Amino acid sequence: MIDLRHIELPGHPGLPRSFLPLGGTVRHLRAQIEAASGAALSFRTFGPPALWSPAATEDGRPALRVMPGPLLSPYDTPETGLSSLLLTYAGRPVGGEAALPDLADLLRARRLSGLNRFPRPERSPHAEAFAGHPRPALALIDPRLRTSAGATRAFLTRLLAEDPAGRFIAAGPDGCPQEAAPADPRLAVITAPTDPWPLFPLASRLWVARWEAGCEAELAGFETHCPDPAAGPRPEGLEAFLARRYGAGVHGFDPWTRRPIPLAAAAERVAWLRDRFLGHETRIVLVGISGWKRAALDVFATGPEGAPLHAMTAEEAVSLARSHDGRVQAWATRCPEQLPRLCAEADIPFARIEDGFLRSVGLGASLEPGASIVVDDLGIYYDPRVESRLARILRETDFPPGLTARAAALRESIVARRLSKYNVGLAGIGEDWPTDRRIVLVPGQVEDDASVLTGSPQVRGNLALLRTARARNPDAFLLYKPHPDVEAGFRPGTIPEDEVRALADRVVGGLSIVDLLDRCHHVETMTSLAGFEALIRGLTVAVHGRPFYAGWGLTEDLAPGADRGRSLSLDELVAGALILYPLYLDPVAMKPCEPEQLLDRLSEARAAAPPSRLALGAARHATMRLRYALINPILRRLRARRGVRSGSER
Repeated sequence: MIDLRHIELPGHPGLPRSFLPLGGTVRHLRAQIEAASGAALSFRTFGPPALWSPAATEDGRPALRVMPGPLLSPYDTPETGLSSLLLTYAGRPVGGEAALPDLADLLRARRLSGLNRFPRPERSPHAEAFAGHPRPALALIDPRLRTSAGATRAFLTRLLAEDPAGRFIAAGPDGCPQEAAPADPRLAVITAPTDPWPLFPLASRLWVARWEAGCEAELAGFETHCPDPAAGPRPEGLEAFLARRYGAGVHGFDPWTRRPIPLAAAAERVAWLRDRFLGHETRIVLVGISGWKRAALDVFATGPEGAPLHAMTAEEAVSLARSHDGRVQAWATRCPEQLPRLCAEADIPFARIEDGFLRSVGLGASLEPGASIVVDDLGIYYDPRVESRLARILRETDFPPGLTARAAALRESIVARRLSKYNVGLAGIGEDWPTDRRIVLVPGQVEDDASVLTGSPQVRGNLALLRTARARNPDAFLLYKPHPDVEAGFRPGTIPEDEVRALADRVVGGLSIVDLLDRCHHVETMTSLAGFEALIRGLTVAVHGRPFYAGWGLTEDLAPGADRGRSLSLDELVAGALILYPLYLDPVAMKPCEPEQLLDRLSEARAAAPPSRLALGAARHATMRLRYALINPILRRLRARRGVRSGSER
């Protein structure tokens, strides 16, 4: 039954209880709109429409108009969530908060406005356009004005008429459309998106079509002027400008969770995301990135110069990097052998990419996208033959107390939440295990994995590891856990069953690594990340290879050359490996994030997934086994032709 009641909501006089969400953009933003307005967006009840309306004009009709707010992160889209929204109903603002001085201070100090996608040059690339005497005035085309060619033309026409002798330059953060500009020799148009902050001191005068569009200039200390009498009198003071821009109708949101938060808090988060975005000051060319990884890797690599370019051969990558004055990043196990040399010869920055240590709910081998990566410009963490960026961080960093305290809290949260790299496996184990014997876990590995081939010089296979572990622990209750990729039949490393049972007391395939570590006293490994996960849970670890966590005084190091020449505390190791080295992605919001935020997402995803050995269903498991058996050999041959020599299947 259609509900015809229009009940006014407290705090929003005249606002109906529900609206019809018209258009895909409004539906993408539904949760944010409902949280900000207090009204429901539903097709089940009759009500006025809710419309995406970024245009410059209001017609006063009874509709909830939803516009992008004045504060957005470079990663914001309607699909991933917006950091601020402006809501009006029948031409009147809906809700909002008073703009406080701390918001003004943050906006000014960080020079925030709009989508915050611009690099921060010392000098504007358009400085020459403002040369000459007298200097031209700036006609600021704000994003909302930019959506209407008619409104833009009317604004510029009025300026030209009011100052017949003046020169003007029309520019703005979304550019100025050439077709919207009157034909006049006194008017120059910058069509490309332009950061307005460095333009303010260059102009003889600053003109805006709406007073609120002058807020950033006023924050920077420059007076703005509006030629339209309909805009009303000039706001009195900076606080009034701030209220016009960030007050009534404007709502702030957490860029990741989409929950309402104060605008100052939203600005801090936007500034953090902007800094991550600006970290990619040049165009990135990605090499060897499989199609299923690209959505996540594109977020990691997008910057002011645009989204990354993709290449599969060394020659193509170098050519693209040269033409775009960019840099090259290659998936470490898909890197063409000659690529580092070609980049060095061409003076092109080069780095390798790999998964981070908190990755996903599900296996990479089953094509589950990862939510963390490492970008290493020296080597790569699993290959000890060349010093990696992680090894250098751990060797050289003077870890301040605040960082180690944060690492301790992160470590404790990982343990309390029972998280691991892949978060797969079944629980409920060990009821019949002895209580009077030392329990030792031997985690198997993929035998053609690069970490084993390069980092375990003496013990180089699962059977050899199991034999050595039994010899070192003759009286222990020995558990052998096959690697999930091996157990799934995706990768090599299987041990014949009779040999496993002759050495191990239990084979614990398909069980959660976290549950196993909870019941164990000690771990024996080649280079498995299970050793690091055991360390952060307080277990002793014997290492037969040279993984990144060995050699710092925290493990029993059995491989030659493992000593690093420095001792670290556990939290210093965690700080380097989980905070300073990796990059993290919120896999729901598809925006960069901090490791603490990723823990929330991994916990949510694991809770939503039914318990399983591999976090994938039978049909997908069969499909993946077919892929590895039939398709991957073909792919390996194709990669070999491009100069890629690796046993990795991912």
